[in-house]
Amino acid sequence: MSDGGRSRVLEFYRDSTVLITGASGFVGQVLLEKIFRTLEVRKVYVMIRSKRNVNAEERLGKLLQGQLFERIRSDPLKFDEMKCKVVPVEISLRDQEALVGETISNELLEEVEVVFNLLASVNFNEPLDCALRTNVEYTDRLLKFVSQMKRLKSVIHVSTFYSNCDKSRIEERIYDDIGFGGYENVMNIASKLNDAEKKLLSGYLIGKFPNTYTFSKKCAEVLILDRFSTLPIGIFRPPIVSSTYSEPVPGWIDNFNGPSGMVVPLSEGLYSAALVDSRKRPFIVPVDYCVNALLTCAVDVLLQRTRGVQIPVYNYTDSSCNLTWEEIVGRFFQGLPRGKRILATYFTGTITRNPIHYAMCKQIMRLQGYLLDLVRKVRGRKACMGQIFEKMINLSEVLRFFCVNEWHMENGNVQRMSAGATALESRLLPFDLAEVNWDVYYRNFVPGVVKYALEPRKARSFEKQTANANGRCTTCQN
Repeated sequence: MSDGGRSRVLEFYRDSTVLITGASGFVGQVLLEKIFRTLEVRKVYVMIRSKRNVNAEERLGKLLQGQLFERIRSDPLKFDEMKCKVVPVEISLRDQEALVGETISNELLEEVEVVFNLLASVNFNEPLDCALRTNVEYTDRLLKFVSQMKRLKSVIHVSTFYSNCDKSRIEERIYDDIGFGGYENVMNIASKLNDAEKKLLSGYLIGKFPNTYTFSKKCAEVLILDRFSTLPIGIFRPPIVSSTYSEPVPGWIDNFNGPSGMVVPLSEGLYSAALVDSRKRPFIVPVDYCVNALLTCAVDVLLQRTRGVQIPVYNYTDSSCNLTWEEIVGRFFQGLPRGKRILATYFTGTITRNPIHYAMCKQIMRLQGYLLDLVRKVRGRKACMGQIFEKMINLSEVLRFFCVNEWHMENGNVQRMSAGATALESRLLPFDLAEVNWDVYYRNFVPGVVKYALEPRKARSFEKQTANANGRCTTCQN
């Protein structure tokens, strides 16, 4: 794609070699798709772990056949080019000797120029030692490896805006204020605790943080400050990342994390409740805009490095997006079919900031699940609705802290990048959140959850039930 010399970003990526960790995750998939659809890279290495006896190559192949990549697959030449340029790399987090095999390791050290580190554990309820092992120790091992790359231009470590959620105002800087003598001491303490002690002491170790995830991401940022400030590295902090705004299709999302999980019952005409302070204003960003900002940040890191700036931090937020939770949920409802929209508005959708009211709502959800399971049993089907609603309740509990609090922030680095974007960059890699039509975005949210997250799972469940009914093995099809 010719840019007529008008785009520093496109020139930066032209014929470059990129390494992505966490490419099988939500943001990672969109990043991979965007790179191949828009940029002229030479090669993309994708670090992927084996999972359930499926190796990295097989997982990548399955990922490229997903709905997100339909637009690229519609152009056979483009899709063939992508398959030639993308290289799966088997990664082991358990092997303390090496992250990857020797042969591919040498290849990476010789070729890679740009690194996006997205791999992280996002389990909010994970034991502290496990969260620190994945989100801090892995980052340490990866960046030690990256430090040896001979052609390295830029590294972006993806953190979270809530890595400093213990503060009411979050600036674009690394806060080195971890208690108990720092993250190394906390990691050492956590590694020596038994399960009962972890349960008892984790709350004291993480202090004002609501969960081990946000605390471990803060620790990773401080690790980078302490050990890797000589690298051309930047820290990217997105807030709540949700479905696509426009690319490659509006409304794409593949998970039930955050708000997407809460609206699933409403899309089925069922009752759903959440503990939310409707007056608060959350930061929610479309994943495609988030990825465009991420790609632009990698270029800015190199530029800032030449100006003597060490470890720039990018709070990808925008105070002009000032819709409250009440206004957002109302727009969610607008994306429902007319009958279900009326039901959700007046009967089946409840948001409340009152814990006692929410406790009553939880019992209604549990009763609903119990009754639906009775109907399923009568029809000879597996009882699962109670379990599903229990997951919904747990999700609301996990997200409570983020739904009843509000933060102020600084985002000067992001604003500076946006102001410096050329017309071509703004068209190909839009990331200015002030340009998003939020009414349209939120109306597309529920239809996107249904089409891209819920219906594929229903189809897989039906195929599995059919296979079992026919006496076939659902894993090997023998």
